[in-house]
Amino acid sequence: MTRPDRYDDTSDDAERFEREQLVRDHDCELRTDDLTESDARELIADLLEDDVVVAVPTEHVLVHAPTNAVFDNIVQLAVYHRGWEAGRDDEGGA
Repeated sequence: MTRPDRYDDTSDDAERFEREQLVRDHDCELRTDDLTESDARELIADLLEDDVVVAVPTEHVLVHAPTNAVFDNIVQLAVYHRGWEAGRDDEGGA
């Protein structure tokens, strides 16, 4: 019986990927725990005014127009939008 080639061993790839993602997320320094509901309401009001977020009153949801992500909680939407903006800034404003 032959032993597996150590260079073909992918058993820890998932764990390594998770660690890299955590480090990358940590480096982003995007804080979500400091976003209060009043801050979220203010941000969402601005986004509604700028047509970045669309309210769907019949379904009681808000849609993030650039990504078509749907939210029923303004804090979740505000955090998502801040993360989306941070990701765009990391990619050179794309």
